[in-house]
Amino acid sequence: MKRDPAYHRHTRSRRSLPCALLIAGMAVLLMAAPAGATGAPAYDPAIADIIAEINESELQHTTFTLQEIPTRAFGSDGNRAAGEYLYARLADIPGLEVEFQGGERNNIIATLPGSADASGGVVMVGAHYDSTSSDPTRAPGATDNGCGVVIVLELARVMSGHSFDRTVQFALWNAEEDGRYGSTDYVADVSVPLVLYLNYDSTCYDPENRSVLDIIYDERSADIAALMADHNTLYATNFTLTRNIHTCASDHTPFQARGFPAVTTHSEEHGPAHTPDDTIDRVSFDYAMRNAQLGLSVLARVAGLQDGGDGAAIIPKAPPAG
Repeated sequence: MKRDPAYHRHTRSRRSLPCALLIAGMAVLLMAAPAGATGAPAYDPAIADIIAEINESELQHTTFTLQEIPTRAFGSDGNRAAGEYLYARLADIPGLEVEFQGGERNNIIATLPGSADASGGVVMVGAHYDSTSSDPTRAPGATDNGCGVVIVLELARVMSGHSFDRTVQFALWNAEEDGRYGSTDYVADVSVPLVLYLNYDSTCYDPENRSVLDIIYDERSADIAALMADHNTLYATNFTLTRNIHTCASDHTPFQARGFPAVTTHSEEHGPAHTPDDTIDRVSFDYAMRNAQLGLSVLARVAGLQDGGDGAAIIPKAPPAG
């Protein structure tokens, strides 16, 4: 994840952060409306069941495998090996259509088709698989962004066992650390209407078990952020949600620039990101699992999980005019 040129120091951090802070030391909380209030979603047992399928041991196993590649820096042998490994992992999941996309970028896109009478639009979730470090030959990238990648893989594994109104795509981007070239190339040529892009980046680090999760969004995706706040309460993922504390230029940025609703979840701090110390022992796996569950609950709702409940996809609202 790249930082903006100007940034402040977080009051709780011992080092400069790779992303900017909008307001140093100030957390703006995202508050959920009471369940049953006008416009607030109701608890859906089918969503509760599907998020319970997230397996923490799967997150641990794949994070370890990725960090064992000495570097995933774009253009390196390790980067190419990681792309081939991740392609094979997605191709092994029944029901997914998998392809390399983006020429030399080697983005990996897996598609879970929606129902025959699918609602309009596609729901997408993604993360970047390249890494960087102060020592480019030692860039294990466990928290940034191996763990984000394994969340996407786990969401693909779980969601492929269910049916949805809308088509769902799982994207693993390359060259994010070099300037978000992978996702930028994709967005430049995208032809399908995207109703939601959910991004995971630097989203698995919680060494003090504070359970603070930042939701990065813009005006067009504000209703998705509100839905996440509602689901955080409904499905007991139990984060303290903050709003736009980090102004990170990650893979959500090209989607927002094209006007698509796009949201990134981000840890409170970066810790070892972009260093050789970004290893699996720095990953907070319970935090990562709950982050995956929160994202899955929103994806299932927007895509229209057909296993029960109302079975209807929701349509994110357009931003106010002007």
